[in-house]
Amino acid sequence: MGVLACDRRGCENVMCDHLSQSFGYLCYSCMQELKSINGTLTIQQFMDSPAILYKRSYEWENYVESEFKSRYEE
Repeated sequence: MGVLACDRRGCENVMCDHLSQSFGYLCYSCMQELKSINGTLTIQQFMDSPAILYKRSYEWENYVESEFKSRYEE
């Protein structure tokens, strides 16, 4: 089985599950980001824009979780 690398500029994710015949493979992270832009860019503009590194996204998630604690956690 080959590597299914994300075709978005600068994205290093592999084993992508989303494929467009026009734009190529898209990883889960980029797919979620594409959904969130809500048509503010064309798909081609999105694919040409630099990918947000997963590490940066992960750091942001950790930061948000550290600021907003669940009231069910002790």
